[in-house]
Amino acid sequence: MRVSVYPFKAPHSPVVQTPVSCEPARANQEDHALPFPVRFSPTGPQGWMDQPDQPLEHAELLKGVPFGLDHAYFERPDGRLKTGIWRCTAYSERYDGYPADEFMVVLDGEVTIEGEGFKDTYRKGDCFFVPKGFNCTWTQPGPMLKFYVIIG
Repeated sequence: MRVSVYPFKAPHSPVVQTPVSCEPARANQEDHALPFPVRFSPTGPQGWMDQPDQPLEHAELLKGVPFGLDHAYFERPDGRLKTGIWRCTAYSERYDGYPADEFMVVLDGEVTIEGEGFKDTYRKGDCFFVPKGFNCTWTQPGPMLKFYVIIG
């Protein structure tokens, strides 16, 4: 017997493509809910890949200077949840306590994260999570593109 966790069954309907706005979707201030799910595109919203790179925020730089672009597909008004797509040039930085819990999906490129007793490299197609407070280095040898979910 199959039990549904949803109180209703959605009617079958064709998928309708709608233009993607470059503005992040905002949750309703009162109930913090969106009326619909948000579709992520691996190339960002229309025209995003053609926009020029800009200096990006960083921790303590070890090598290079990060230039790229961040697009929030969704962000809670209180700033405690942000989801989006991010691209960046090669660089390396050190975190004395990663600033938030972050889940990532590597769309292109790679990054090596190293901390006390830990070292792993994540490449295209890999998904990973970095917990808030983790002391580590982030080493990105070339350009990288990722989806992210930041909670914090």
